[in-house]
Amino acid sequence: MAKDFVLDDLHARAMNGLAKQFGPHLDAPLPQAILKLASEMGTKSDNAYGREASRAIAKSMNAERWTPADVKTDQGDSMRVMYKGRPPVTMAKADLDVGTLTNFSQITGGQSLGYVSLDTQMARGTVRPRSFTLYQAMKKSAAYQIVDYWPYAGNTGGKLPGSSFADYSSATAGALSTNAGQYQLNNITLKMAVDGRAITTALAAQNSFVDIGEQETANAALSILESVNWTNYWGNSTYYANQPNGLESQLPSGNKFDWYDYYTTVASPAGKSSAQALFDLIYEGTATISSYRSFGRPTHAFMSPQAMGSFQGISTTLLNNILNEIGGNSAARALTINGDIAGMRTAFGEVAFEVDLFIPARDYPAQAYPTPTGGTYATTSSPWAPTSVSGATSTGVSGSKFDSTYSGTFTYAVAGMDASMNESQLTWVTVTGVAAGGSVTLTINPNGAGSNAAFRVYRSGVGNTVTGTGSTDVYQVRYIGEVVASGTSAVTFTDLNAKIPGSESIFLLDMDDADDALDYRYLLPLSRINLFQNNLLMPWAVVTIGAPRVRIPKWHGMIYNYVAENTTWSPTRSDNPLPPPGV
Repeated sequence: MAKDFVLDDLHARAMNGLAKQFGPHLDAPLPQAILKLASEMGTKSDNAYGREASRAIAKSMNAERWTPADVKTDQGDSMRVMYKGRPPVTMAKADLDVGTLTNFSQITGGQSLGYVSLDTQMARGTVRPRSFTLYQAMKKSAAYQIVDYWPYAGNTGGKLPGSSFADYSSATAGALSTNAGQYQLNNITLKMAVDGRAITTALAAQNSFVDIGEQETANAALSILESVNWTNYWGNSTYYANQPNGLESQLPSGNKFDWYDYYTTVASPAGKSSAQALFDLIYEGTATISSYRSFGRPTHAFMSPQAMGSFQGISTTLLNNILNEIGGNSAARALTINGDIAGMRTAFGEVAFEVDLFIPARDYPAQAYPTPTGGTYATTSSPWAPTSVSGATSTGVSGSKFDSTYSGTFTYAVAGMDASMNESQLTWVTVTGVAAGGSVTLTINPNGAGSNAAFRVYRSGVGNTVTGTGSTDVYQVRYIGEVVASGTSAVTFTDLNAKIPGSESIFLLDMDDADDALDYRYLLPLSRINLFQNNLLMPWAVVTIGAPRVRIPKWHGMIYNYVAENTTWSPTRSDNPLPPPGV
């Protein structure tokens, strides 16, 4: 360290660590100027250090015969130095390593050094901002407290249609029959989503071709919006206290339509395909929500790309039928056959079809997704996996959805969850002899630590006997349900086949601005909060506080258990060794 620098104990350790990275080049003018800049950043709160450091770096570059094209400060937060020309040395690295400098005494040969071609445009293979379909479509409104209330009139309180008439004598001399509407004061609790980020001081200082801080802030914002968009559909504070409640947990049971029931009892006997059955059920679900005492009018159907893609062939079939009927009519030449179904026109209004790739995002176990560092997103502790899971079958169970298609042998996998929906590795069990009209009861024995909030249950296709030891076993199960944990006590989960693994869900939503039936309430929009520097790290957090508000639940609905034909993962197959998309 140069004798000019006098640091207090708070910064000494960080500055000494930075100085060590310069190695034998510590006493050169440019490293000394960088050390001065880092020292000033830690000891001054105004922009004076930027001006002083700029002059120091410019002076040092003149001493080294560098030519500064531009030396400036960005509101005192960072310094970018762009050079014209180059230092008069025989060999030079094209770009400095982040956090280290080359030790020239260790270089053999010359091929490790030289200038390279660098594209300064960052290539991003991450989620797109427009992928958050529902969040982007929802109207945003500000709240002023964590607990947010709104008044709701659920019923006029009058008599049934036709019952309001009376004879004149009872109206003039009899007792007046009075009524009152039904009113409620509904509320939601806004929840905080946060993603912390940190980069080294050296990484923040170099920024020669890209602002890493801005990139990491964008990454954090996108990561938070993934959670926000997913919980708009599936959030459930009963299982995960840190989540807001989403659509599925707030919709009336009468507005949830089982596609598999509809297909087996109505569509299949009529010779309709699974895709045509879904198309018809969207229409019938819209009709139900628009009926008397519901009074809704769904305007959009939100579904996954797989669900959307699975029934696009309907248009080709319909147009081919039209062409066959038209025959030699010249109007046939104006028709284009393709697979684009963008929506439907109903007697109750138009319903637009929207793709939202986050609807099935947690159907795979966390153990199936690799992290950037080579592990998986499943934890080995806190939350802990169950120590064991056992399964027992029953027959003749009321409400069972097991039938001849779904019976036989299944493999179950169970993960422990914490209040933020972090997920453990899986514990496996295979159950045989599952009969039509029966059920499976899983007994889940938790780890002795007993800190799990819930257990998440996955199931294989029919006839699958994987044990969890194979490299593709984790890909062969899909989500079917959850159960709240009970400390260190065992809990049970009963599978009635009410949720078919690998099936799709379609949400029918009233997004009309005039109806104001669904919006997103926020107390804090997406915000960056800078934190105190820790050693050589510069940390910050991206935070938002909000929750979806289903203002009129009975004006929305959902279709579940949609199983497409020729799907890539089939609940009736015994082997589905496909990884999640992108893995």
